[in-house]
Amino acid sequence: MALPSQGGFSSVRRGSMYRRRRGRRGLSWLIVLVAALGITWMLWPESTTKEASDVAKVTIQTPKVETAKPMPIATPPVITQAPEPVIEPPKRTEHSVVETAKEESAPKQTPTLAKPIALAATTSANLEEGLDLLDSGQLVAARLQLSSLLRSGLLNDTEAAQARGVLTDISDTLVFSKEITPDDPFALEYIVRGGDTLSGIVQKMGLHVNWRFIQRINAIKQASGIRPGQNLKLITGPFHAKVDKSTYRIDLYQGDGNEQVFVRSYRVGLGEFNSTPTGLFKVRKNSKLVNPTWVNPRTREFYSADNPMNPIGERWIGLEGIEERTKDLSGLGIHGTIEPETIGTQASMGCIRMGSNDVSQVYEMLAEGISTVEIN
Repeated sequence: MALPSQGGFSSVRRGSMYRRRRGRRGLSWLIVLVAALGITWMLWPESTTKEASDVAKVTIQTPKVETAKPMPIATPPVITQAPEPVIEPPKRTEHSVVETAKEESAPKQTPTLAKPIALAATTSANLEEGLDLLDSGQLVAARLQLSSLLRSGLLNDTEAAQARGVLTDISDTLVFSKEITPDDPFALEYIVRGGDTLSGIVQKMGLHVNWRFIQRINAIKQASGIRPGQNLKLITGPFHAKVDKSTYRIDLYQGDGNEQVFVRSYRVGLGEFNSTPTGLFKVRKNSKLVNPTWVNPRTREFYSADNPMNPIGERWIGLEGIEERTKDLSGLGIHGTIEPETIGTQASMGCIRMGSNDVSQVYEMLAEGISTVEIN
């Protein structure tokens, strides 16, 4: 057998073998290229998938973030915050601040109210001044000082009550006792002469009080028991009254104008359903009665004198209006009562009722045609 190297076509085979080898190398490059493309293709979808998945994740997360935003809106905190701009809590805060400022301005007006407080402090000092005068034994000067303050209206309720209490104590000496203070303009000494009577002395001396008041302050048991040479204390008057409906109180003053001084307070009863009229009145002439008879204007029932069931008691002081709005009023008066428990209440038919002992004193101090009664 001839060897391959001995054949005549050996070069052809080499050529063909060369071509085959080149063909295989080209094929291998093709395979490599295809493999590379395949790998690239395989890798590309994965990265794309990853990126797509990442994008999906992002897009999924983004909606979640976007949905997360509406979620808080649906939650109470966001709802609370949403109305806040509507309710405008800051504005509320501003309003409350403004209101607080107003409240603070009111206290700042309290200093303006503090002016009354300052006046009250001054008034208290004046009260102390009056009390100092009292402590030094200057009863007349203390009475005038405290009475001026009381009439001025500058005293608060506590100070006014204190002033009335002190003045009542002063009046026990200057008005209701036999003691005569030399500088008292409302008191004088009188020596009884033969033939004198208490009523005659009152008339002769021009006193604006009832003779029973002279008997009272001099502690005379029997009006006819006075004797010549006896020293009597006389009170000149006149006395005036002021009724405070809100406190059921009547205050008695002595004198006129700036010299008017406080004497004493009494408790009163007033008209049912607030029927006691307000205004300025005067004691009607010939109207003061002791142990009066009375006819009930509603039932026409008659009560005789000394009748223990007489509703107006033992004293009657008739009043007449002296202002345009009160001049036509009739039947108004100050009187006693058989129902002392009604003092301090609205129980009368419009009149001012008082306890038996109190109305007797007021009866003796108020003068017909002269004394005024102011009802507020």
